[in-house]
Amino acid sequence: MKVVIADDSSSIRIKLGRYFKELGHEVIGEAVNGYEALKLVAEKKPDLVTLDLVMPELDGLSVLRAIRYENRKIWIVMVSSAATLANELAASQSGSNGFLKKPFDKESLRQLILKINIPIQSSEEAA
Repeated sequence: MKVVIADDSSSIRIKLGRYFKELGHEVIGEAVNGYEALKLVAEKKPDLVTLDLVMPELDGLSVLRAIRYENRKIWIVMVSSAATLANELAASQSGSNGFLKKPFDKESLRQLILKINIPIQSSEEAA
């Protein structure tokens, strides 16, 4: 599974990248704002995109809607500490496949991936 991570926090990008690798996925790009995320999605054609809800220049919901306008097949997971019911509902209605609440750990990411039916393989299997 090829993944693009979009989050303005470098520590979150690093953490997600490490967890995805450990779960057998390949991070093919990282973005610090919504415009970079859209550019990476267009260029790299990922299978999965994680989007921070609050990012500079273009927020995660706007990016989600733009991606969904072009592509219904990419898995999209929103990642945010602003995990209110209203935000989760807005993300779901806009086409998000899931919502990962910050702070998170590898197990919560793994559970979300299983819940939305993305194949998981361990890093040992990927090698």
